[in-house]
Amino acid sequence: MKRNDIKRGLWDSLILYWRWNRESLLRNVSAFAENGRHVIGMDGPVETGSEKGVGRGNSSMPPFFSSMPPSLSSSSSSSSLPLDAMKRVVHERRSCKRFDPTKPIDLDVVSDLLAMTVRAPTALNLQPWVAVVIHEEEQRETLSRAALGQPQPRDAPVTVVFAGDMEPESNAPAALEMGLESGYYHSLYGAAYLRHVYYLLHGGPCEAMSHVKAIVSAWYSESTGNAMLSVPRNKQAYAWKQVMIPATTFLYLATAAGFDTAILEGFDEAQVRRVAGLPPRFTVPVIISVGHGAKNGFHSVRSPRFPTKHLVRWGKF
Repeated sequence: MKRNDIKRGLWDSLILYWRWNRESLLRNVSAFAENGRHVIGMDGPVETGSEKGVGRGNSSMPPFFSSMPPSLSSSSSSSSLPLDAMKRVVHERRSCKRFDPTKPIDLDVVSDLLAMTVRAPTALNLQPWVAVVIHEEEQRETLSRAALGQPQPRDAPVTVVFAGDMEPESNAPAALEMGLESGYYHSLYGAAYLRHVYYLLHGGPCEAMSHVKAIVSAWYSESTGNAMLSVPRNKQAYAWKQVMIPATTFLYLATAAGFDTAILEGFDEAQVRRVAGLPPRFTVPVIISVGHGAKNGFHSVRSPRFPTKHLVRWGKF
């Protein structure tokens, strides 16, 4: 399956998936005929005469996900996270109020940081977000006006506009194909994946189906006591939730790289979309300016936080 069109329609995706699945099955049958007692599956050769069946362990059902790489399945004690370094990044990050416009930054480094940001967690691997890098002087001036005259987008050498896709289900065909081709998804998972994505996220005209599904799910859960999947009623809220994960990831990566940052949410969203050339289906929760702070670019006192016990509860609220 070739990802020639990321925004492929559901019907075309289903046809291509079943065609791919049939070809995969034929390859396995041919391998069985040639090898007699072995079939090449996603988890390597499987003995057809054993009680293990297809896949790993003693389960008779094939796994939906391929096995974890050996390097990731080892004990956490052998590869602990550099927690002290992470603590420093978290505690040293401050919101920069004024950037030094005379100090540029290396765009290649920004590109590397964004490449790492792509590994941020994402629901169903749909990755329904984009990051538009604003660095030309004229464009920065326009973005500053869209941000109600705040100086950070104008003075910082780079501002990244993080935008969420309010039609995240349109990424499902390409996400499924990547999963199948890489071996992350089992071939039998395709139909279930598409069904799950479109049930969760396809809202229909004027989002009517989203509201109907949400009401029915809530009623069934309350009536029977059985847990039901909560369906998003507001596509903008869902998009903002998804995009804030990579945005926060980038914020801390930039801090770790030695840059000062400012995450801004006070702006005219329609004007920001125009500056970034975003289609109407994208919504912008935040923009992040990156550079080097001026001498007077920070408050002399760090912003206070509530006590941990005020925000963190154990067991129940």
